[in-house]
Amino acid sequence: MIKYLSKYKNGIFSALILLFMALFALSSEKYAAATLRGVKLWAFNILPSVFPYFVFPALLPSLGSAAFLAARAAAFTRRAFGCGGMSGYGFFIAALSGYPGGSKITAELYAQNLITYNDAYKMSGFCSLSSPLFIVGTVGGMILKDAAAGFALLGAHLLSVLATAIILRGRYVESERRAPEIKTPDNVIYNAVYDSVISILVLGGIVTVYFVLIEMLSDLGAFALPIRFFTLVFGDPVLAQGFAFGLVECTTGISAAAESSSFFLLPAIGFLISFGGLSVMTQSVVFLKKAKIKTARFFLSKILHAVFTFLFLVIFCLLTRP
Repeated sequence: MIKYLSKYKNGIFSALILLFMALFALSSEKYAAATLRGVKLWAFNILPSVFPYFVFPALLPSLGSAAFLAARAAAFTRRAFGCGGMSGYGFFIAALSGYPGGSKITAELYAQNLITYNDAYKMSGFCSLSSPLFIVGTVGGMILKDAAAGFALLGAHLLSVLATAIILRGRYVESERRAPEIKTPDNVIYNAVYDSVISILVLGGIVTVYFVLIEMLSDLGAFALPIRFFTLVFGDPVLAQGFAFGLVECTTGISAAAESSSFFLLPAIGFLISFGGLSVMTQSVVFLKKAKIKTARFFLSKILHAVFTFLFLVIFCLLTRP
């Protein structure tokens, strides 16, 4: 079956694309509205919170500041991550910027020869994080309207990625890296802004495509079977629908699941945040593939990260249940 799919994958994907194009043409008003909602989500929620973290981290390696920070993190990162000190800098930026900033900074550090391929491969997993602004502010404050839930999600998210990194760390391999080239400020700023603008536009396109894709798949009934399955798992069709949507696009799924009163609401949302959904994965893979970093470690890490987050939040909910 897998061999058959691999042989005809181009034809299958072409047929699916033609199907989606036909659906868009037949219900252009409906899907144009969905496209607009996707663009608004990117413009008003993602762009303001992510763009600064695309620009400023791109400046530090060329100015030598990243190497200074990496030298002080090396002892910890070698033990915890099995990587050089620059991975600590990457982890710090990823934890602040959120998806897909960690993948972007990993790809940039590798492209600039500031980390080894082995380190980049490992970092592709533990530098894939959601931002505190999204978890606490958007999910906790705006969607769930519960700040305590937001901080619980953030704590489980960070604890789980550290657990995943430690489990998969492997052996540290010493390797000499060249010192970063110190560039003139004008050149650095122009390159950082130009690259960040291109990246953020690509990100917006991916978010919008998946936003429309959820609408189309829902109209085709593609979510019926997954929703039925997750209803058996969670015992709540509302949470099941949100979870199924969230596996494609995280924010859409969390918003749909928020109406649930299930015990598993918080663990399920934590799973979706750490997993990221196909939309976030596509965004991250764009940067990793551009730098020729294999993605097997990335996908394994995302699954483990999501499972650990779910389990930690189940324990949290059991301990805090009245």
